[in-house]
Amino acid sequence: MRLLSPPSGPFWAALLLLAVGPVLGPTGLAAQDPLVLEARADDGGVDARLGPVLESPGLRNSLERGLPVRILVVTELWRDRFIDAQEGRHEWRASVRLDPLERTYVVETAGGATLSATSLAEAAHILSDRLHIPLQPDRPGRYYYLARLEVETLSLSDLGELRRWMRGEMGPAMEGEEGGGVGSALGRGLQRLLVRVLGLPAERYQARSRSFDFPGE
Repeated sequence: MRLLSPPSGPFWAALLLLAVGPVLGPTGLAAQDPLVLEARADDGGVDARLGPVLESPGLRNSLERGLPVRILVVTELWRDRFIDAQEGRHEWRASVRLDPLERTYVVETAGGATLSATSLAEAAHILSDRLHIPLQPDRPGRYYYLARLEVETLSLSDLGELRRWMRGEMGPAMEGEEGGGVGSALGRGLQRLLVRVLGLPAERYQARSRSFDFPGE
C-alpha cells in the first residue's frame, strides 16, 4: 500500500492565510486596525470604529489629484451554531473629496450629511463617529458580527452616481433616464475598469467581533 505524501509547503501557507483572521490591506499592518467591531453586552448591537483608513500614500495622492474616495462598510450579523446562519445585513456608505479652493476635505455620509475637515485624520474621525450599524439579534442565541471595509478611488463621473446610491435611488441605467440602458451601464463599467487599470488605489479589509450570547427580550 502506497502512503500518501504530506501536503507541500504552499498548502500549509494557504491554510495559514485562511486562519490568520482579518484580511490586511496593501500596507499589511494589522496594528493599524482599520476596522474594529465590538458587540454590546446590553442589547446585542454592535459598535464599529474606523482607523486611519485614508492615510495611505495612494489615497492621499488620489485626493490631491481631485479624485473622490468611496468608503463602504458591509456588516453582517451571524448566528453562531453548528451551521452558522446570517441573521441580518447592513451597508453604510460615505465619500471624501478635497475642495481645491478651501483646501478642506468634504465628507459625505449616508443620509445626506455633508461635513468638512481640515486634515485626513479629522476626516477619518468624522467617518468613524458617523458610522452606525442598526443591527441586533431578535431572538435568543449565540451570535457574532462580520464586516467588510472597502476604500477605493472613484472617477469624477462616478461621484454623481454614488450620491444617488447613497440616497437609495437606482442609477439611470436601471431607470432608463439620462441616456441610461445597457450602453450606459457598459460605459460606466469600462470606466471603472480603466480606473483599476490606471492603478488607482483600492483597499479592502475584514473584521469580526467576539461571539456573544443574547438572552432575548
